[in-house]
Amino acid sequence: MLDHFRAVRTMLMSQLAATTEAGDARGAAIVAAQLVGVLEKIGKVTGEIATIAQGTINIQNNVAIVNSPQFAKVQAAILRALAPHGAARAAVVAALHELDAEAADGGRAPLVIDAVALPPPCPVPLPEPSA
Repeated sequence: MLDHFRAVRTMLMSQLAATTEAGDARGAAIVAAQLVGVLEKIGKVTGEIATIAQGTINIQNNVAIVNSPQFAKVQAAILRALAPHGAARAAVVAALHELDAEAADGGRAPLVIDAVALPPPCPVPLPEPSA
């Protein structure tokens, strides 16, 4: 059942990108509502919704951009730019589907870099100011 929900989610993401690309705000809103419903059902099947309902919330600083409206806009812009280039557009769509499938299969978690950049050291010592 989860695989079917994931297939529907992938289809709805494609439709959301298409309606956004076409500038159809009403259509995008309808598709987004259906997508939210599917995501809720996936959350119930995987137990994520039940975990939240029990009051146990673990906060991680992961940024999930794949299902965000901004990412959908980026996808739509890329597909719009590639419209005249059929083979390139098909390759990008295939790559996006691979990423979605990898994420759905519980792909490897992204590496986290926990560091702060420091300014580079001065290569030559500066002369002391004269009084």
